[in-house]
Amino acid sequence: MKKLLLLSLATLFLMACAVAPPNFVFLEKTAVDQNTGLVWAKNANMPGRQLIWRGDDNVYEYMKRLNEGNFAGYADWRVPSKDEMALLVEYALSMGYDKAKMDTWPYQKLRQLGFVDVRDYEYWTSTRKSSTEMWTADLANGTVAPKKEAKPYYLWPVRGNSSR
Repeated sequence: MKKLLLLSLATLFLMACAVAPPNFVFLEKTAVDQNTGLVWAKNANMPGRQLIWRGDDNVYEYMKRLNEGNFAGYADWRVPSKDEMALLVEYALSMGYDKAKMDTWPYQKLRQLGFVDVRDYEYWTSTRKSSTEMWTADLANGTVAPKKEAKPYYLWPVRGNSSR
């Protein structure tokens, strides 16, 4: 009986710790995830092009301008973490993914939800793998993997704290 009670308590604890899938409310310029509290830019390609991590006209400069401009009324936008992007990718994949059917790829699923200009390429995360690599999220095939930071990738701003 004692073992059963401990097992039940452990199961309840694990269930409570699990992160619920995103539950988005779309506003004019943002999408609020009601489960994590994250606020994503509704436009997944706000810069209109890929950016490099370091150097001229980079990710940091773009984020600085975005915050100075108080985009959507906020000045605390940032690059999402690896885990935050992974949760978004996992959610898109959970809506039905078939690598042979382009309309099921993560970027398409996120567009169908209501996000704008989601690209079928890689997006920056703020999570570093090594001194020369950053984790990126590929919204074509749904992988999150480290890539050389010298290449340009897309940037999808987020704000708020994640529960993950």
